[in-house]
Amino acid sequence: MARRCSGAARVIVTRIELVDFRNYQSAVFDFHPGITAVVGLNGQGKTNLAEAMAYLASLDSFRGAPGDALIRVGADAAVVRATVRQADEREVLVELELNRSGRNRVQVNKQRLGRSRDLLGVMRVTVFSPDDLELVKGGPGERRRFMDDTLVALALKYDSMRLELDRVLKQRNTLLKQAAGRLDVEAEVTLDVWDAKFAELGDQFGHARAVLVARLSPMVAEAYEQLADRPTPVELRYEPTWRG
Repeated sequence: MARRCSGAARVIVTRIELVDFRNYQSAVFDFHPGITAVVGLNGQGKTNLAEAMAYLASLDSFRGAPGDALIRVGADAAVVRATVRQADEREVLVELELNRSGRNRVQVNKQRLGRSRDLLGVMRVTVFSPDDLELVKGGPGERRRFMDDTLVALALKYDSMRLELDRVLKQRNTLLKQAAGRLDVEAEVTLDVWDAKFAELGDQFGHARAVLVARLSPMVAEAYEQLADRPTPVELRYEPTWRG
């Protein structure tokens, strides 16, 4: 839980501090090299600790909770602070303050960043939970989300691209809702612009997903071979249901 691998490089979280995060009023956890197991009774906060670490890396709760739900009841803000040892042995102090007002604050080595999303890529975490079975059992939306999250972890440009795609889709849907099915000439021209932009971004994301799946396929085949009782060929293919 406290490390991730990228090729031969390892980034290790050596300490994490929580203030008013979920059920933690104040807590400090120190981690050591090797595998770390967190044990405890139900409701003591094991998953909350994992959620704090993952949120600091992705600015998203793997449990689907909004930011204000992570702040302890009765508190105005929550703080997650981690010391990260990078592959070159340099230590980086990463801090995130979640405020109920929505004005969150992020710092790296005590230097405030202009945007919360500038924190992405500083610390990377891979979460595996029972909910990840939905990647196989669930609908295509879960698989797209997984691919897009992986792309963002590999290259931050995909985060900006995803935000732009969401913005274009929202603008397009707002226009259709306001028109209520009766588009005048000006609205039709605007809709054509949004459609073209949405198709362009969607095509870029689709290509990136296809490249990602091609990279993952041999890794999945190797992992499955180690798990399966008998040799069974397995591969991943990306087959989009929509093409721009």
